[in-house]
Amino acid sequence: MAQVRLASLSKRFGQTAAVNAVDLEVQDHEFLVLVGPSGCGKTTVLRMIAGLEEPSAGDIHIGERRVNDLSPKERDIAMVFQNYALYPHMTVHDNMAFSLRLSKLPREEIASRVTEAARMLGIDELLDRRPGQLSGGQRQRVALGRAVVREPAVFLMDEPLSNLDAKLRIQTRAELVKLHRRLGITTIYVTHDQVEAMTMGDRIAVMRAGEIQQCDTPQQIFDHPANRFVAGFIGSPAMNFIDAEIVSTDDGLMVDAPGLRLRLTDEMAQQEDVAGRAGEPVVFGIRPTDLHDAALPGPISPSSANTIEAIVEVVEPMGSESMVYLQAHGDSLIASLDSATGATEDKPLKIVANMNKAHLFDPESGETIV
Repeated sequence: MAQVRLASLSKRFGQTAAVNAVDLEVQDHEFLVLVGPSGCGKTTVLRMIAGLEEPSAGDIHIGERRVNDLSPKERDIAMVFQNYALYPHMTVHDNMAFSLRLSKLPREEIASRVTEAARMLGIDELLDRRPGQLSGGQRQRVALGRAVVREPAVFLMDEPLSNLDAKLRIQTRAELVKLHRRLGITTIYVTHDQVEAMTMGDRIAVMRAGEIQQCDTPQQIFDHPANRFVAGFIGSPAMNFIDAEIVSTDDGLMVDAPGLRLRLTDEMAQQEDVAGRAGEPVVFGIRPTDLHDAALPGPISPSSANTIEAIVEVVEPMGSESMVYLQAHGDSLIASLDSATGATEDKPLKIVANMNKAHLFDPESGETIV
């Protein structure tokens, strides 16, 4: 096990900067998730750590060693790929044992490691089969087992669950978390799925256009996003955004937009960055889970200062909740409402906004104001 440290790490392909001056520290035993949209540079970062891509600039440290000039096999890492990369002519046992044989470990130790890893992953009955005889989930476990037997200092995982169906992804996700807790090996996990990131990572590094936008715990990123991009990317459904203006009234500071006026909490209004923006444009953000049907009991009582009058466009019953798509004076909103909601398509609905959970963003830079 080892710490991984990236210092001003960059990668250019011709004139295109795939990764731009990334600084990141992954602590020993930590499970860190690199998440972001396709093309943001997360896989390129992983491949540079693995030694499969050469950095254009910057340093990579694994433990106490600078590994820029070391080959992949000298870096003491094990990588799990999206496409499993199993040898089709070898049995499960031989696939898992292959790297150990290359390292010329004693036969008894190879057998012991393979048996233990297979038992841990629940594939001990599959050791005599070949990859073509396995399901997608079983192949993924074999790929994980091949990495586990190496007993590396660092695991690198590149979207290892993306080829699995939804039910198996959830199951395998939990197994990976349990496996990490048991082994304690430093892990860097790449995904574009923010649900995977939120449920698996000790910390999340959100990437965009080759740069890290924010790196923190899942809850901290969810509650306190650094900018509008992070706020919109993390969370499902995504946060609602409305172009608005801060106005000063006798009742306090308000977020004002066509047909909508919501009072900011005293705590928000007293912050210098907010109070100094009276009369200026902002972007108002609120998550679907922080909008409630005014006709139902909720965490906030309805009032003229926190209610939005909207027209229901679509209702998606989800069992315990309903996703309701709304039109509020030209702005589209999504609300995650209790299944008891009386929301009906093409009918008006009063929605209460929990202003304790509201966010404000600078309309030009996208940075969080509060």
